[in-house]
Amino acid sequence: MLKQVVFAGAVFMTSTVVWAAEHWIDVRTPEQYQESHVQGAVNIPLKQLSQRIGEVTQDKNDTLYLYCNTGNQSGKAETLLQNMGYKNAINEGGLKDVAGKTTLVK
Repeated sequence: MLKQVVFAGAVFMTSTVVWAAEHWIDVRTPEQYQESHVQGAVNIPLKQLSQRIGEVTQDKNDTLYLYCNTGNQSGKAETLLQNMGYKNAINEGGLKDVAGKTTLVK
């Protein structure tokens, strides 16, 4: 009987799908964000990212799409978040790079 319960639990655990959320994070200054940004993106300047990422998510399996003006700051943000344990932090590059992937607000 115990083997059946353990097996049933194992099947349930492997068949349960966990969906991670997706978030866009603009690591530029608030002034740059106001000029134009990805629709739905949260503005957290790079210097504040480690302190404020919890405002967006605490689930380290969520996908975090990061962008800035050129991809430099978002690359630093990607490294920072990965070092903090966020497994799916992705540098999407500069605003021009993401323009074709999503909707921009001006």
